[in-house]
Amino acid sequence: MMRKVLFAALFLTVGAFYERSGRSQTAPTVQAEPTVRIGLNPNASTVNIRSSAAFTVQQNRTRMAKFSTVLALDAASTNRVLSRADLDYRMLVELDAGKVLVLPSKTKVRIEPTGTPIEIENRTYRGAIEVFGNSRNSFTVVNDLPLEEYLLGVVPNELSPGTYGQLEALKAQAVAARTYVLRNMGQYKSEGYDICATDACQVYFGAGTEDPLASRAVTETHAVIATYDDKPINALYSSTCGGRTENAENIFDERVPYLVSTICEYKHPQPLPFSSSRSFPDWKDAVLTVAGVSNYTEARRFMSIAGQGEPPSAETGALATFIRESFYPTVQTTSDLSFITEQGILSADGSLPAREVLFRLIEKKGAFEWQQGVLIFWDGQTMKLLVNGQPKEFKLSPDAPIYQRIGDERLALRQGSWIGGELMEFRAVDDAIQMLVYRINFANPAADRYSRLALWQVHKTRQELEAAFKPLSIGLLQDMRVIERGPSQRPVSTEVVGSTGRRTVRALRLRTLLGLRDSLFSFDIERNSPGEIIGMTFYGMALDGATYEEILKKYYKGIELKKIY
Repeated sequence: MMRKVLFAALFLTVGAFYERSGRSQTAPTVQAEPTVRIGLNPNASTVNIRSSAAFTVQQNRTRMAKFSTVLALDAASTNRVLSRADLDYRMLVELDAGKVLVLPSKTKVRIEPTGTPIEIENRTYRGAIEVFGNSRNSFTVVNDLPLEEYLLGVVPNELSPGTYGQLEALKAQAVAARTYVLRNMGQYKSEGYDICATDACQVYFGAGTEDPLASRAVTETHAVIATYDDKPINALYSSTCGGRTENAENIFDERVPYLVSTICEYKHPQPLPFSSSRSFPDWKDAVLTVAGVSNYTEARRFMSIAGQGEPPSAETGALATFIRESFYPTVQTTSDLSFITEQGILSADGSLPAREVLFRLIEKKGAFEWQQGVLIFWDGQTMKLLVNGQPKEFKLSPDAPIYQRIGDERLALRQGSWIGGELMEFRAVDDAIQMLVYRINFANPAADRYSRLALWQVHKTRQELEAAFKPLSIGLLQDMRVIERGPSQRPVSTEVVGSTGRRTVRALRLRTLLGLRDSLFSFDIERNSPGEIIGMTFYGMALDGATYEEILKKYYKGIELKKIY
């Protein structure tokens, strides 16, 4: 049986903590629970606020408020050339029953909580909401609420309870998030709030994303933070660890005593083998075989479409008419060939083989009914997959064709092994999987893997690489090589070579230039026959985890956990 992952994501989330920077400052000792001002949007052109319960805007009761800016001009400003100094922006607030308020642009409109969450742009929030104009002639939207309530909307978004439903991992995330915000409180004071709502600080999506298990983690660690020398640590963390964390000085050029490289593992789960009794080199052949489709009559039966018979002719126009009448009988068109070609089923020159056309019909009609899930259990016969956030068990048919997907390629496998966390695409009938395609990368902003395999992969075209490296002023990209890796195997310094020069780039800047989700990566360079770079693929990595206090004390060296209010 595959060992059930314990706390896998959070020790990794905490583990590579050097990826997320914050202002280095010391938070004061806290005697009572503080409130936090979160900048939900620092540059909103309009703001729409709703609630099922009436709230107050400038002494007016309403259930909706729409904020926008208007340009006001003095009557004396007409018929003359104006300067920017003559422009006067005002705040326009539309309320229920057609009421309209016109206020000075810098007015701070505060909406107090009513016991019912307030909705802003399809997200709901606890606490108070403030809207005020800023120097950019747009609006800043702030959510003001107690720290513990704020964490309810952070923890499930930094660590997905649906993917990693382990309480201890979520508790460690709660402590790290609480510590981070206390240490960095007031980071955006000049903008009118304490901390932002994105991954530049901590991801906060409000009340609508709260989760019972994550909320329990917040409650059971109430007021607990991580300290060093009796001060809150700068609890930096990221979504992935990759086997070993990095020394802070190799990322931020600043030594921090509790941010030192450490291994991200306690035990490795044992990969469990899988096998299949049949294999098709071309995955499209596998789809047709599993569907039982070798002609158009069988295709209609598979799609539950009435009728039978084969095309009277292989001539492109006649075939297009047959396909349109058989599989799209309700479509009215002046040209069957144009319609079927636009659907991507036939080519205009009629060069596609029959099996390719049949495959395209099944694909375009969605008839194969692919499902998606994340592997969380496998014992050689039964697999448990997380499907739409819910665990579900399936039997894997012994003859199910199995493919590993790498980029756009699907590699047929007779045997192999899984370790957990793989993203599966599959067809199942009566909870029996008939065909399966898996990927070793797993895209989720709060998720991590407990495998030595790749967590994520990103492909960059030559054009994208040239744009990314343009600030380096090295001409046309010719090569890239790692000069030095740190203890975590992150590329501490990398040389990028161009036609007019070469530059050595530090880890954090390289990650920023390339727009990668972590600074721990390896890469493959793709070249054409003359040896020119035509693209690069970047791969991230991750490993497995531990428990609540151990998680925090393992990755933040020398810390103490303290209750501060």
